[in-house]
Amino acid sequence: MDKLKISIMNTIRGFSAPVFGFLIAVFGIKNFGKDSWGIVINAMLWIFFIAFSLGWGNRSHLVRKYSREPSKIAHSFYSNFFSRSLLLPVALLLFFFFPYEIAIKCILLVVLMHTYTALDSLVVYHQKFGPQFLGELIAFTIVFAGLFWVENFDLSTFLLLYCISFTTKITVVLISLQLWKESFSFQLSLSEFKDGFWFFAIGFSGWIFSKIDIYIVDFYLPKAQLSEYQLLITAFLMLQSVSGYIVLPFQKHMYRSSPDLLKNIQKKLNIAAIPLCILGGFGIWIIMELFVSLNLPLSYYILGVFIAIPSFFYSMNIMELMKNNNEQKIIYLNLIGFGINFMSIVFLIKTYGVFGVLVSVCITQWIILLLFKLKFKNKKPLA
Repeated sequence: MDKLKISIMNTIRGFSAPVFGFLIAVFGIKNFGKDSWGIVINAMLWIFFIAFSLGWGNRSHLVRKYSREPSKIAHSFYSNFFSRSLLLPVALLLFFFFPYEIAIKCILLVVLMHTYTALDSLVVYHQKFGPQFLGELIAFTIVFAGLFWVENFDLSTFLLLYCISFTTKITVVLISLQLWKESFSFQLSLSEFKDGFWFFAIGFSGWIFSKIDIYIVDFYLPKAQLSEYQLLITAFLMLQSVSGYIVLPFQKHMYRSSPDLLKNIQKKLNIAAIPLCILGGFGIWIIMELFVSLNLPLSYYILGVFIAIPSFFYSMNIMELMKNNNEQKIIYLNLIGFGINFMSIVFLIKTYGVFGVLVSVCITQWIILLLFKLKFKNKKPLA
């Protein structure tokens, strides 16, 4: 029962961030228009990309390290954080893409995101999901209130609001973790990059696999269509990510879990997949058409449901590969997915626009599911 409560709390906590981001995008578009909010999306795409790259797979790497060396948690955290912080000057590249004032705020936001995501390994290990949700809620309130407080659209103002929101989240999580009670020591070491490389490679390959679509849309289509696509795909990615949030609390115990436990979790995901995705797709259709008024055909939402389903069937396969130190296979499959997605989107986007992108993403997801199952065909698969 405790594990069930933790799983539910983590699902709520993990789900809150994309939901809050989705709501901000919805009201940002309603209040300032698709073109203006597309400018915010464009800036955040590059900020998130740099912050993600600086993460270097720290969460998965450190959770495994904490599990194996529980007496050195604080030292491991600080060593990893300060070693990765040596890469922060990469954010200076933003000066080449944005005006000085905007670039300064973008860089500050990168630093704050870098700090906040670093704390995630401790949140997962100590299972401080409730306090993190509180931080996410307060941060959301700050930005959401700004959508109604700001009368005329200004990118600089919204970047400042995001900086304040991330500072708030960091403060709440730090109070919960009480890091000041732990001994402070660290060692700058290239081994932090070496040890976390495969986790970073998994994350990065997964990032380009799952995010290449919105970057291509940003490049090919007008800002208004970028806003539309970002809303739609974010909604279905939230639905897709439910499977990951359900299994995340078990990551701490994964390296000591029996194959039977992993198989049991996978069966539960299989049972939940289709009804949950259909229900979620219907809810997304209601929000998008009756509230946001995107005026998109029903076929867009049907494709969205089929995009979300496969992850429920291969989430535990990913965890099993990580448990057995087969990260290279995950990277290999992600790169295949990236290649298929990239080529099919570029081929279809000029003719079919957003619909072509959705078709490409859907096809890619089902091919990846098939490849995952073929990988486990002769290994007593989880499902």
